[in-house]
Amino acid sequence: MHADPPMASHTRLVPNDRESENPVLLQRTARALVATVGLVIGLASALALFVNAPRIGHTDAFLAQEPATDLIDPKWVDETVGMDETPADCTELPAFQFEEVKYSNLGNKGPDSGKGEGYVLVARDLLGVGNIERLGRRVFLTVNSTGNRYIPAVAKDNKMNGRFASVNLIKSDELAFKMSFFDAKMRVLTMPQVAISFFDLDAGKKFTVKEAVEVGGFAEKFVADPNYLKITQLPNGRTRFEATQEGVGEDNPKNFQHLSTLQRKRTVTLLFKNVSQFTGRMVTGNGPRRGYRRFDFVMMPSVKCARREDVPDDKFDKFPPFPADDLLYAPPMQTVAHEGGYPQIFNKWVKKKYDKVRAGDVIATVKVNGEIREIKSKSNGTISATQDLKPGDRVDFKLATMNIAVVQEEVLPALKTEFKTVEAGKCKKGQYLTSYKVDAGQIITRDSVIATTANVLGEHKQEIKAPQGGLINAIQPLKDGQPCQKVQDLNLITIGKFPPVKPRAGEVGCCKGQEDKILKEWKKDVGDTCSPGEVVAIVTDGNGNDEELKCETEGFITAKQPISVGQKLNEDTLGDGGHLVSVGQKIRELDQYKPEIGVNCASGKFKKWLVEVGEEVKFEQKIIDMDPVPIEAPANGFVTQRQEGLQAGKATQDVAFGEICLMIGPSLNEVTLRSGQVPVEAVVLPDKTLKEWQKNVGDKVSVGDPVAMVNTKDGGTEKVTAPKDGIVTAKSPIKPGDRMDLACDTDTSSTDTCTLASIGDSMPPLLVLAGGSAVPVPDWGESNLRWVEYQVEVGQSVETGDTIAVMVDSSGNNVTADAPHAGTVQKILQSMHYDMYLDKVLQTDAIATIGQLPPLDSKPDAGESLVVAPENQNETFETYLVDVGDTVKKGDPVATISYVKNDTSEVSTQTESIVKKILVDEGEQVTEGQVVAQVVEVETKKAEGNPTQKSEVVNLLVEVGDEVKMGDPLLTVEKKPGQEQEKVLSPKDGVVTKLADVGAIVGRDGDPPAAVVETGSKVPDNGKITDITAEKNGTVKILKEEGDRVDPEQAIIEVIGNEKVYENLTAPSDGKVMARQENLTNGTPAVQQQSDPALLEIGKPKAPEAGFNQVPVDAPEDAIFKSWCVHKGDWVEKGDCIATIAKPQTDSRRLGGRRLEAVMVEENVTAPKKGWVDKESSLVAGQKIKDNQVGSAIAVIDFGPPWWLLLLGFLLALCCMMCCLFKIMQKSPPPPFVPDEEDEVMRPLKKRLDDGPRRGLRLDFQKEGQEIHTVWAQFRPLGIHHGYKAPLVANDFTINSYSKDALGVKHGEVLVAINGDSVRGNENWDEVSGKLNNHLAQFPQWPLEIEFRKELDGPPCIVTFVERPIGIEFFRRAPVQVEKVHENTPATKKGVATGWYITKIGDKNVQNNHDFEQVMVWLKEGVQPLDPAKQPE
Repeated sequence: MHADPPMASHTRLVPNDRESENPVLLQRTARALVATVGLVIGLASALALFVNAPRIGHTDAFLAQEPATDLIDPKWVDETVGMDETPADCTELPAFQFEEVKYSNLGNKGPDSGKGEGYVLVARDLLGVGNIERLGRRVFLTVNSTGNRYIPAVAKDNKMNGRFASVNLIKSDELAFKMSFFDAKMRVLTMPQVAISFFDLDAGKKFTVKEAVEVGGFAEKFVADPNYLKITQLPNGRTRFEATQEGVGEDNPKNFQHLSTLQRKRTVTLLFKNVSQFTGRMVTGNGPRRGYRRFDFVMMPSVKCARREDVPDDKFDKFPPFPADDLLYAPPMQTVAHEGGYPQIFNKWVKKKYDKVRAGDVIATVKVNGEIREIKSKSNGTISATQDLKPGDRVDFKLATMNIAVVQEEVLPALKTEFKTVEAGKCKKGQYLTSYKVDAGQIITRDSVIATTANVLGEHKQEIKAPQGGLINAIQPLKDGQPCQKVQDLNLITIGKFPPVKPRAGEVGCCKGQEDKILKEWKKDVGDTCSPGEVVAIVTDGNGNDEELKCETEGFITAKQPISVGQKLNEDTLGDGGHLVSVGQKIRELDQYKPEIGVNCASGKFKKWLVEVGEEVKFEQKIIDMDPVPIEAPANGFVTQRQEGLQAGKATQDVAFGEICLMIGPSLNEVTLRSGQVPVEAVVLPDKTLKEWQKNVGDKVSVGDPVAMVNTKDGGTEKVTAPKDGIVTAKSPIKPGDRMDLACDTDTSSTDTCTLASIGDSMPPLLVLAGGSAVPVPDWGESNLRWVEYQVEVGQSVETGDTIAVMVDSSGNNVTADAPHAGTVQKILQSMHYDMYLDKVLQTDAIATIGQLPPLDSKPDAGESLVVAPENQNETFETYLVDVGDTVKKGDPVATISYVKNDTSEVSTQTESIVKKILVDEGEQVTEGQVVAQVVEVETKKAEGNPTQKSEVVNLLVEVGDEVKMGDPLLTVEKKPGQEQEKVLSPKDGVVTKLADVGAIVGRDGDPPAAVVETGSKVPDNGKITDITAEKNGTVKILKEEGDRVDPEQAIIEVIGNEKVYENLTAPSDGKVMARQENLTNGTPAVQQQSDPALLEIGKPKAPEAGFNQVPVDAPEDAIFKSWCVHKGDWVEKGDCIATIAKPQTDSRRLGGRRLEAVMVEENVTAPKKGWVDKESSLVAGQKIKDNQVGSAIAVIDFGPPWWLLLLGFLLALCCMMCCLFKIMQKSPPPPFVPDEEDEVMRPLKKRLDDGPRRGLRLDFQKEGQEIHTVWAQFRPLGIHHGYKAPLVANDFTINSYSKDALGVKHGEVLVAINGDSVRGNENWDEVSGKLNNHLAQFPQWPLEIEFRKELDGPPCIVTFVERPIGIEFFRRAPVQVEKVHENTPATKKGVATGWYITKIGDKNVQNNHDFEQVMVWLKEGVQPLDPAKQPE
């Protein structure tokens, strides 16, 4: 009996007889003919497309409506129709999911009229097929109408219908369309592969309407049943798919991932390759011209890969799970949580969507072979998406890549570009910060390197350079190794204006008064000599007028404003002083900071520098070339400063103050102690390094607690301990492995101490900046509050009442600290962390500071203006009356503010009176006419008491306000010192209202009276009572008390008016609302919480600008626009009418003796060149052009590429064709000898499989409806995922599957016999598996083949393993790289080395896979079946 081969018996391995006749000649001839015809057709098509294709290379090109063009598609269209087979792996097919409609105006039928013709959809790449870096990218699909017959039934229904894109037509209509692909920047995108599926192609009742789709240019087509869709090849190269069955409700799909049998039969999927656009038609037939027909489509291979109702859920693992079911995530700011292993049963959720998690937190648990496994978060962040999993769900059946949740990492908010600051450190997506090169507060020049970045592998390093000079205003707190995408806008740094050059004592400033001029050239640098009349710099006014700026005094340039050539001289670049340079008798001395070591240059004459600032130097390295002896570095470190301007051949002291010419310091600064803090010190010896930190800032410590561990030179370790109880308030920025001298001010040649950290009793308080306010900890009674987290980041804009931070009280209830007003978060306590007791760590109750809102553009462009709130500090914002994009006229109301009208009125009486009663309280609100007080009218009489002659007052016997009787003594006086004193008596009954001071001289004519007594100052018992009323509404302020006497018109009470007045702010000019201060809320002070008073910006759009190979069409700005002669996308010849305008023209005739009159004359604006109309202004008929835009261009003509470029392309194509023909017709050389790369393990195994009669265990497999497929097993195990179920079905294979790779077992085949014994229909797993294992136990292990590469792009090295463990440890990153190879393991015996990359595991290529966890799952699956290594006896 002959043994069957391990492959299917129907596989043909040899050619037929006709193919055997002269095969070399036939093949060459065929290849030459095919290549020649293909190249000629391709060249002709390319030229035709290049010449006639619409201009789609511009940002707004996808809007243009263009004429219909039937493209002749290649004849390599696949004619296969059947779809009974399920693909081997749908993950190799492209999958894009529509997310939104950008706008819909197909055929200019609306509903989004005015935005250009087209239907624009945004899709997301779910798989990244062919390039994993494309995963998650956005693709824009634009659908344009290319004909003139399209009439929508309901235009507003051209939108997303669930996850389908929908287009509707009336019956008996057609849509000639062009579909084009663009990237996120609207650049033409060539898609390597893309699938389009059209659904629900059916007919109307009695076949009055038959839906059809005509498309060309696809590589493959997939139809489930040709009886349901008639397929016709059309003469123009397109293929028509026409409905043959009447429609029913059940054929309308709801989910493109799950199709019923009927829905699948009425769907067609077209697979395109290397396509940027294609054309076609949607047709509804020839029935009555009324009714509604809808076409739904997606960018998915639904016919090929959607799940089917004819397959039970528990058997669906026969087919690959559709990948769109998995969660979409976008590395590096989104990570996934998953767990490998089969079979996997979902257990429970521990966290839910929108929960915040930390790295290592458990998100969910699953069961694998009965064992509970935890699925943990890989990063800090928020759970943004979760799969719809319930306890008991079979995860490995339901999901494609086992991703059960997505964690969105925390993002740093964008740095605010405050007044006169700019973004300076834009980083690219996919890059990671390597290091910052500058610090906040540092002055830099244009093109200075401010940061460096690299990709995830540390390659493709890039330098970020400053776009202008200035002061580093702010730096993102991004750490080395973190992705740039952790920053909201990718900007790392902002730069502000320069600080001014300030001349010191003995120096003079130079060159003021050059504002608004541009620096053209520097002629002097710091350290250069400068004599009167010598040129320091050259500036220009931008119009070709240059001016030389000259020195006015003798000396050296001691300081220079770091302005780059091309920058404008203004307050931003010159600062407040306005000086360009300062000039002194000598160069300034260097400022030495504590950690720095000064290098003395006094001994000798300077020759040249041997090192640059920032360069690392070693002890005794030559750093300055001096005469007679070079100067060497006194210590290891970095050059932090050097004395610029030293002159060759001169001594340092001749040209500079001081003897220090260079500074060497550590790379990092020492910890700075604040009041009340103590240092954590460590003894420093040469070669000591930091091992690890034991405590972080904010941690509580007790005396003796370890703060850090230090490695010593002899390999030992030392503890650095806390000297007191308290809180770690700061620590050095050195990292494990760094030398200790990088953080310490010490000479490494001797023993010294170093401050590694500081301990204090509480956190240092926050400083509230001008214009800001503190966010305090809420007053929560006796409860001790514990810290949870901040809800905001520095730089984030907040509104009144937004949550700033969350705490919990002693009962576990959440307590929040909220923003007191709208503004920008200025500062937070970076050292706060979870579970801190606030009363233990805070010095003040401030936990954050809120600053003012960022300003709008304070320097509007031409044609723009600002709507400014009155700066009275009293106005309150109420509401906006317009939105961004609205058109306004001058004087139109745009916003409403309010203020309190503080008019003050006095409540008084008309007669002399005494206040009898006050009827209101201080601060009370009163209304007009309300009685607020009562008075009693009195008649007042005064009498004076004086001595008989000149005297001095020596004693007062009563007080003002006392009641007296006539004759009562009031005070005593004496004429001369030592003489007898005299008493001054009261002249009548009454109240004392005035007394002279002790020492006053009284009794002479003209002297003030010694005393005054009045009658009527007391409320009479029977006096007339008068009510006093308020004259207006307001708040009461009491000026007099009950019993006080008041004169006529004297105020008793003030009423402060508090009427709220509303006022509209109006547009200062015609235009559109370009921007507005969005963070203002009702009740917010209109000016106080902003850094400038501008609320809105009103402007006009700019005239269209011409690009490459384009020319503008200009019109007089004073002309009145009438109408367009052409539309966007139209072809025009030179001189063709573009638009009609009317402009004034003076009539040359004199009418009746009157003055010459201006009349409006219409004329055409013509095309200056032939080409396509690419852009048009948004002009309003009847209005002047200057009232609608800024600039004279009203349109742009694209005249296409020049003729010489077409000729060059033709010649290049011709050369390529000739080279291809030469290569094809060239005689093939004999194949070179290729050495066998397989090692001694695989070679004999494959020989035994291929040669000789079949031996081993006979296994019979059969697929339903097919013949028995017999294979002969000689190794174990088979490598089939069985799920512990019988009969054994090859639904899925393991990595390195013996049955799949060597025996040729096919997907879906069922094991029906083992060694001739039938197991067909046997559902007893234990019996089937026992019989199989008993037979296989006698055979050797099937080896695992792993492909390694020393470099990712280097040659492969294939190694086989038959034992486990293989003895390799890996770096935790992908692509996977060997970190360590253990001794005496299979890996060392095979020669595997550290640093090698794993690029293939069995048949699974992992070279470009960046998911480390997934690769590890595959590797474990491949290694697990190997035999355990034998232990040495």
